[in-house]
Amino acid sequence: MSLFSFSPRTRFIAAFSVLQVILLAVLVFNTQRIWSEMVQQENEQHVQSLSRLLKSSFIPSMVAGNRVKAADLLDSLQAADGIEYLVLIDANQRVIAARGWDVSKPMPVIESGMSIAPISGRLIHARLGLDSGGEALGEIRFGVLTDVLSSGFERLLWQSGLILLLGFLLLASLLTYAAVWISKHLERMIQATEASATGFFEPITVPAGADQIAKISQRFNDMALSIKAHVQALTQSETKYQAIADASTSVELLLSPEGKLLWVNAAVTRLTAYSVNECMLLPDFPLTIATPEERLRVEETLHAAIEQQSTAQDYEFRAMRRDGSLFWAAASWQPMFDVNHSYQGLRLSIRDNSEIKDERLALRKSVIELRQIQSLGKSYLQHAESERARMLALLAAMRFGVLFVDNENRIVFFNPAFCEMWGLSSQQIMIGRPIGQVLQLADNRPAMGDVLSYYLEELASLEERVDFGEVTLNDSRVVLQSCYRVTDPQGETNGRMWVYEDVTQQRLIAERMVSLAERDALTGLFNRHRFQQELHRMVSEADRRQTTMALVFFDLDEFKLVNDSFGHTVGDELLKSIAREVGKQVRLHEVFARLGGDEFAVLLPECDEFEVSKLADRIVQTVLQMQFVAGNHPMRPSTSVGVAMYPLHASSPDQLVAHADTAMYQAKAAGKGTWRIYRPESDHTRSELSRLSWKERIIDALEHDGFELHYQGIYHTEDKSLAHLEALVRMKDADSPGGIIMPGQFIPHAEKTGKIVDLDRWVIREVIQLLAQYPDCPSIAVNVSGRSFDEPELPLFIAGLLAHYKVNPKRLLVELTETSAVSDLSDAQRFIDALRDTGCVVCLDDFGVGFASFAYLKQLKADVLKIDGLFIRDLPNDRDSQIFVRGMVSIAHDMGKTTIAEFVESETIFNMLLEFGVDQVQGYWLDKPQKNHPGLR
Repeated sequence: MSLFSFSPRTRFIAAFSVLQVILLAVLVFNTQRIWSEMVQQENEQHVQSLSRLLKSSFIPSMVAGNRVKAADLLDSLQAADGIEYLVLIDANQRVIAARGWDVSKPMPVIESGMSIAPISGRLIHARLGLDSGGEALGEIRFGVLTDVLSSGFERLLWQSGLILLLGFLLLASLLTYAAVWISKHLERMIQATEASATGFFEPITVPAGADQIAKISQRFNDMALSIKAHVQALTQSETKYQAIADASTSVELLLSPEGKLLWVNAAVTRLTAYSVNECMLLPDFPLTIATPEERLRVEETLHAAIEQQSTAQDYEFRAMRRDGSLFWAAASWQPMFDVNHSYQGLRLSIRDNSEIKDERLALRKSVIELRQIQSLGKSYLQHAESERARMLALLAAMRFGVLFVDNENRIVFFNPAFCEMWGLSSQQIMIGRPIGQVLQLADNRPAMGDVLSYYLEELASLEERVDFGEVTLNDSRVVLQSCYRVTDPQGETNGRMWVYEDVTQQRLIAERMVSLAERDALTGLFNRHRFQQELHRMVSEADRRQTTMALVFFDLDEFKLVNDSFGHTVGDELLKSIAREVGKQVRLHEVFARLGGDEFAVLLPECDEFEVSKLADRIVQTVLQMQFVAGNHPMRPSTSVGVAMYPLHASSPDQLVAHADTAMYQAKAAGKGTWRIYRPESDHTRSELSRLSWKERIIDALEHDGFELHYQGIYHTEDKSLAHLEALVRMKDADSPGGIIMPGQFIPHAEKTGKIVDLDRWVIREVIQLLAQYPDCPSIAVNVSGRSFDEPELPLFIAGLLAHYKVNPKRLLVELTETSAVSDLSDAQRFIDALRDTGCVVCLDDFGVGFASFAYLKQLKADVLKIDGLFIRDLPNDRDSQIFVRGMVSIAHDMGKTTIAEFVESETIFNMLLEFGVDQVQGYWLDKPQKNHPGLR
């Protein structure tokens, strides 16, 4: 374990202890060295002192030669302090006498020239030469004990060491206490610092005194309180700005330079129903809300904006909320940079633009309708252009006037729009003047009492916002007034802001849009929407007043022939002439409306059967007397009129319409050019809905998912393997949940009302989406009605869908009815050629009816011929049908076309078709139509 892994306090105490031990060891070592030197000097001095004593004692005896006396001196001198032994040696190195030394042992070695041997142990060995007058008399060898000095040194050493150890322990204790005391305060600072990291700022206890620890603690508390104040201010600021961001009406996002979502405000939930957390978890938000058709375009645009760091405003795309509802979104973006000008990503704002988009579409529709009226003449065109120019000018002139006043209602700021609205000159000195004085100078002011009362109301200064409604100026302009309270950073009222919105043009536009919504663009009569409103109103009035009202319903006889022969332009002129002439026969309190196509209706309030019959007869006669010229061809149109009365013939508005329609068809059955009042005994279709009701049901089904597709397999004759599927449309029965209505009931009505074209498009779109969803499923055939030959844009529509969903055109078979194609050969030929250009397979359905179509096969370049079921149903028993089928198969094969036989209901029929060489078969014996066909898996 490393020393640095311990706390600073432990490391500090350990380092101090090691230093103290080192100092103590050095001190002991140095004390021992000094004491040893002192003992050495003291012993040498003691030896020298003894040497002088011995020398003065033995020289006289040795000079006298009295060895006995010298030996006796040894006994007295040995008792001297510290002498361990004495040995007297004569000049010949013979021992004269010895005390305390075994003479059998050799004497200690003392080097020549030295009187003392190196101190070793507890004895000092010394040698003393005896001479007199330069004559050597001998020498004395003696040993001196060192115990006295040594024991004193040891006692001193132990006492000093003990004192140093006690001092060391005392100093270490004081140091430990100081370290613990300091570390305790440091630990408090550390804990307070760690707590501040979690947002909890609390001061620590400041120790008493004015030392550095107290100062540090005080400074730490000051710093903590300062940080706490700054963090609280930052938190409040962040909360405020987050609240502002969340309260924004638009969705605000921040995208990284890689296109990843970094932040989004709470407005995203209000707009898309996705929560903020869900948006952050989605890998490609905001692309998630783009519809599949728009996603690629939006993705490429945002990718380019991020890479090029570009700026854009009101980029529109079709978006989808979480619940699947669609809306128009408008996006604006700009690049974001930090203080170092480093690119941080893209700030993106998204808002719901549906209302503005709808207004634009409505405006565009209005402009288109105005353009369509150009054919009425130069004067009408000039009027339409002036109306359009005025409308655009009014829209462009919509500006807000802004006025700031202080708490004393003195003007602080105004913009030019304010001056323009009120008729004030921007050159006048208005800053600092009371608002009352300034408005008295306004040329365009309304009644001053009404206006000044707004500015003097205390409510305007207390509320954040007050709407004072509309005020009409002298020039008749309508201005919407709103007042906002202005506050300073402390929240105190610092004046008010008045906003003036000129809504005059909005009111005018609203009136114009209402007119467009209720009038037929071609004839100027009321349209179906207004007709339905008036019908329900008159029925309610008749119920309330207990009176009778009537509905006159009529259309033009053979009007389709006019369109087919002379074109829709001539047909439109005829409709306008009918509306103009019949309108002269309608009184002011009666309602005259065009319901669509050549269908018209008149509502008569509070009438009887005589009045209604007179009007019906006048209508018939008026139309018969009209002289209409189409090119150089004079025409005499006629009409069939049906009349139904409420409550005599019906109990509800819808039933009244149905019975009037029935009466009209009764008039047509009577020879056309006449009128009939509804007679229940003549109505043979009361158990079924009328044609008009069927039209409404078809429209409702198209708009509210009222249709579904069933699929029936077409199989190869050789091995009965699945060749492709045919899509068959069914209507959901609203009156019987889970029930369906077969095509035979609603297709004729769809063809009659023209809704078959919309139905064709719906089927085509559903099938192409299914092909895209199941890339491995076989091809699918769809039926297209003869009315679609009049729709030259349908092949382009099909090609666009195939390209959008990336579906191979060969997987889509388009079936055309042979009888319709032959009846309108030129249109059918162009239509088939356009379909073949898209890459689709073209199939001619119901082939062989009348057996007159072989002559047209060269012109109608179909790929597949479907033999009509008329020849197949009774094939085993009908020899003529067998001959016809053989001939059709042979000719089709010679022309390189595939043959399909429908209505294969038995194995016998199948075997005969196999023998005839039919390529593919279809029928209940093989497969029945079903919604979830196994071939789709």
